[in-house]
Amino acid sequence: MKDKIIEAIGRCNPDEPLTPGDPRWCDFDPARGTNLHDRITRRLRGAESEHKYSHIALAGHRGCGKSTELARVMDQAKEEGYLPLYAVVNEQADPNEIGFGDLFLLMLRLLDEAFEQDKRLKPLPEKTVKIVTDWFHDVTHVEEKEVQRVVSFSGEAALGLNTPLGKLLSGLSLLRKTTGVQRDQIKQAVEKYPDQLRENLNLLLSDARRIAAKAYPRGLIFILDNLDRYPPEMISQAVLTNADLLTDIEAHTIFVLPISLLYNPPGETVEDRYEPETLPMLPVYPRGNPQTIHQPSVDALLQAVYLRVDPGLFAEPALAVRITQLSGGCPRDLLRLLKESLLESTEKIDARAVTRAASLVRGEMARKLTLHHYDLLARTHLETTINPDDDGRFLLYRRAALEYDADRWIGVHPLLWETPELRASIETIRRERGSILRA
Repeated sequence: MKDKIIEAIGRCNPDEPLTPGDPRWCDFDPARGTNLHDRITRRLRGAESEHKYSHIALAGHRGCGKSTELARVMDQAKEEGYLPLYAVVNEQADPNEIGFGDLFLLMLRLLDEAFEQDKRLKPLPEKTVKIVTDWFHDVTHVEEKEVQRVVSFSGEAALGLNTPLGKLLSGLSLLRKTTGVQRDQIKQAVEKYPDQLRENLNLLLSDARRIAAKAYPRGLIFILDNLDRYPPEMISQAVLTNADLLTDIEAHTIFVLPISLLYNPPGETVEDRYEPETLPMLPVYPRGNPQTIHQPSVDALLQAVYLRVDPGLFAEPALAVRITQLSGGCPRDLLRLLKESLLESTEKIDARAVTRAASLVRGEMARKLTLHHYDLLARTHLETTINPDDDGRFLLYRRAALEYDADRWIGVHPLLWETPELRASIETIRRERGSILRA
């Protein structure tokens, strides 16, 4: 039995997106009430019918399954004749800071590497590549020996090390991860000429479409994942404030944004600049009725549990159901609770293990909340909505409040229901409302 628990722990990595064909994947679409990859495909086709490009902002809570859904999007896109160019942004760029210039550097690297590595494609024309390479040398003043040095000492498997342009872009991106003076100098130099930066990418894309026309007749799609790992204000500046640049890219693009940016963002609104798509959580209880469960969601989450953990490892079936409810319908939190429960178990997952797991994950979430936040969450719990101000966006970003369904109702994460702070805030509001009614 212990070996089965150890094996199950290895199948419950909350940070591992599932690829198409993974035996642990299960279909959450019916419970969510949306089919994201079909909607995106229709958006792409619709734009093409007007000889345009689709620029999509995909928003959702961290851990809701966006990367897994994007893997389905890419799989379907390939079948239909697209060339997806995918990157996990916080791994390929500076994990602490991102600007629109970094996004262009990354897209150029993705394009350059795809046409160097894909055996169905010829490399991009040397003449066009030289134009772009010379421009970056001119504006950044980074010498070849500096590029060679940073690439050699990085110890990273950077994108695009096989061509002159790829080496230069990789060197610039690696320098952007350093703490030296060049970090800011490169950002300022690249972003000083935003129009030329866009033109450089579009120049290469023009050649890329021509070369790829036979192998990938439907064109190219940039998919920039994990932008939601950066602070919302930073992403608002990079992606929304500079939307005119990004939406002028002559290729389909998908940017993954934090869901909090959909709620009264500090600058431009998402829906005014991009085609918005959302991936909601699975509603584990009906709107306004936390005393019962939404059976289709619980059944779907249970399937995900049993694809990783043998049902016989639970001391009783009700414990698996309990974990699905505590997750709030968040796939990542489901796996976190499941993994912690397994780590607390020796023979079987019992009530003590589940209680301990809930306490650990709840503690991580609660550490970030103030008493003022609990007052706001209490109103959200009672009214299934949230005020889209700084505090509301914070609670959504931290997954203390979760968005459900196409109707966009908001629920408090079930892990917080039993906290003394939330219960006290709810009781205070109920007393206040009772006093008003009696008056």
